[in-house]
Amino acid sequence: MMYRNWGRTVSFHPARLVYPQREEEIASYINQAADQKKNLRVVGAGHSWTPLIQTDGVLLSLDRMQGLISLLPTDELVTLWAGTRLHAALSSLWQAGYSLANQGDIDRQSIAGAFSTGTHGTGKAFGILATQVAHYRFIDGKGQIHDIYPDEKPELFRALQVSLGLLGVITQITLRVMPRYYLRLIKKVEPLEAVLEKSEMYAAQHRHFEFFWFPYSPLALVKLTDISETPGRVSFWRRWLIDAVWENGAFWTLNKIAQVFPRRSASLCRFAGRNMTAEERIDRAYRIFASPRWVRFREMEYGVPAAVGPEVLREIRRWIEKHQPAVSFPIEYRYVQGDDIPLSPAQGEDRIFIAVHMYYRMPYERYFREIEAIFQSYEGRPHWGKMHTASSEYLHRVYPHLSKFLQLRDALDPEGVFLTPYLRKVLWGEKVSVSVGS
Repeated sequence: MMYRNWGRTVSFHPARLVYPQREEEIASYINQAADQKKNLRVVGAGHSWTPLIQTDGVLLSLDRMQGLISLLPTDELVTLWAGTRLHAALSSLWQAGYSLANQGDIDRQSIAGAFSTGTHGTGKAFGILATQVAHYRFIDGKGQIHDIYPDEKPELFRALQVSLGLLGVITQITLRVMPRYYLRLIKKVEPLEAVLEKSEMYAAQHRHFEFFWFPYSPLALVKLTDISETPGRVSFWRRWLIDAVWENGAFWTLNKIAQVFPRRSASLCRFAGRNMTAEERIDRAYRIFASPRWVRFREMEYGVPAAVGPEVLREIRRWIEKHQPAVSFPIEYRYVQGDDIPLSPAQGEDRIFIAVHMYYRMPYERYFREIEAIFQSYEGRPHWGKMHTASSEYLHRVYPHLSKFLQLRDALDPEGVFLTPYLRKVLWGEKVSVSVGS
């Protein structure tokens, strides 16, 4: 069989695809892979753009290990099977009276996959999603089961928060939750330069702040989100009109036109910028956080030091206006609080995450390569699940705890069951051939 990810950047033929239903089965598959000198990688929902799961060995899916294991209302803790999709968990939590404090803008991923790659939302007071974890249960490369808590084994716990699947197969995750709440979202269109000048103020004054900017347009769509004391009323038809008809249907049409007539990209972006939809909406928190993403795309994202975020975007804008690339997708700008997680792109300081996208049927290589050079000139760190070409030397420089993480990996997976050619190339610089993109 051939496996393909959502973004159509990875395709490969694993020797075997397995669907365990119990932890004992996972341990058995790991031991078999070790005995046979095969790789074993875990697949979630396929929403990473990098070949983290690519293997010619065993591909292990946690699709049959989903759902709620326990909820402790007094401690505000919920334990879930690691294969649980975020959108299913969030809906179930709401029915039980709880919400996560923060989310990203896509909720289709599995919990383990999203958290293990450094997925994040936005907000000056909020770190990557993995900062909400209170406990991990995982099976290492020797088939041994571990329960890890931050106060008992803090170094291992932090390593698990962004582990890339290198330490073992995560089977259960316990999350800190809070009583369910509603959010008020305000979307407004402003000149890009004005938004950049006010970005620090917006981040300080609002629980969540981000904006989207279509290249070539002078305008940006600002999203300001705060807790609402009232539920408000949500018109299903208005939400459908904005989310489905405009932000997906019309956007798909715009990208198809750009694909056929790439020289029209600049005018299409200016049209999209002028017609971005301002609105105010109050809804359940998990509905406000997540947006439907039906148009397939490729994505690269780097986290740069928060202090230089506006200048990085200005430099990207100057490059685009000078070189006129054919692009029809907006650039996203988000704020993430710093943490102490070794492989987190926000390790050690607050970071601005800037994401560039390209419709999946359009050439992306030059656009991504040139903007990646800008990110790296500011010591940016790539999001592990999104496309990048960072060398192992560069990664070891910008992730100062990477070597120590790899030593811990050696102890937990001495046979290298979870290692693949792609990971050896990225983390150790080994000269191997890896196919990325299609």
